[in-house]
Amino acid sequence: MRVLWFSHFVPYPPTGGVFQRSFNLLREVSKRRAVQLVAFNSLGASKAVVDESSAALKKYCERVEVWEMPITWRRGVRWWVGLAASPFSSVPYNCRCYWSKDLDGRWREVLRGCRESVLHFDSLDLALYFYAAADLPKVLNHHNCESALLRRRGQNDRNPLKKAYLLNQARKLAALEREICPRFEVNVVCSEVDAQALRNHGAGIRTHLVENGVDTEYFRPIEGTEEPDTMIFSGMLNWEPNVEGIRYFVQEIWPLIRRDRPRVRLYLAGRDPLPSISHLQAQDRGIVVVPNPDDMRPWSGRAMVFICPILSGGGTRLKILDAMAMGKPIVSTSIGCEGLRVKNGEHLLVADDPENFAAAVCRLLEETPLRQRLARSGRALVESEYNWEAIGRCLDQAYQSALSTGRVGVLARG
Repeated sequence: MRVLWFSHFVPYPPTGGVFQRSFNLLREVSKRRAVQLVAFNSLGASKAVVDESSAALKKYCERVEVWEMPITWRRGVRWWVGLAASPFSSVPYNCRCYWSKDLDGRWREVLRGCRESVLHFDSLDLALYFYAAADLPKVLNHHNCESALLRRRGQNDRNPLKKAYLLNQARKLAALEREICPRFEVNVVCSEVDAQALRNHGAGIRTHLVENGVDTEYFRPIEGTEEPDTMIFSGMLNWEPNVEGIRYFVQEIWPLIRRDRPRVRLYLAGRDPLPSISHLQAQDRGIVVVPNPDDMRPWSGRAMVFICPILSGGGTRLKILDAMAMGKPIVSTSIGCEGLRVKNGEHLLVADDPENFAAAVCRLLEETPLRQRLARSGRALVESEYNWEAIGRCLDQAYQSALSTGRVGVLARG
């Protein structure tokens, strides 16, 4: 069995949640199957960067093909005109911006050479390419239940126009999930929470749990580097759930912590910070923004506490798993650690209002034995239950199931 992996981004380098998940799963698949990769350059990387990433991925894939976006993501007049017109289309904008007639023809050419493959669609964003592959065994990977993610974001947003737009797109995504997901042999999900959200759309949606994981050899505790009274948030600093969580923390929780511990420092480390995030360090000398770090580990190593004040989103947060692997005590909202097999007070502390979140952070900054106990139990959990090798075997089982179901389906149609 061969695998054709169709991705809405180039899964290299593996920095940031979805990049880590896709890269590590693809690497594990390549140990058992011949893999071909077709990916979109959705970040608009230069040719030199794309060539470097392609060369790295060819260590695991027998073929790597990178396509340019029909509409440059979040850039140029076409993008913003399309975004403005999107409420009047029945198709969610994040699907329309990946599709063109020319690329659909190119996709059909690729499929003609992959008749003996299982197709891996790495996102619902690529749903419009489904129709050319309707008779082939295929799985759809859900990094999140997208309709639930957008619905949460819409419900939380205070801007009435943005709220209306997000809820409009959430309804369209839910309709697309109801139409498309039952037509995939298997829908791969990160958590049972997402599986249930998809199954709530109706009968016929077959789900298979393939959790997020962590490379426990790469992410390890770094001894002797912690700075007093420090905490860190890491992740993509242009992804709306992260930006929303940072704003909530800085506006509602940070002042409470600063009141009790005036010398406290907060690191915000991650890819492509929005201007609103970059400006935070000019507004407060206790906040340090670390844009595009080459290696996140030294910055995590500096911090005494890892925070995850996420209010919306889906899937499971790889940042939590990475932090536990590095032996970092964590304070998270319930949504921030949703879907992970963690227990409040054993692996991390959970707080869902500003006062309790601030109190939990201050407690960890103060109590060394508590920090050490949470660090040990978190590290033990990821070592035993969240290693990529075992998770890769789960994905291979999903492919086997898709292949069996797909063959039955083709025979039935015949």
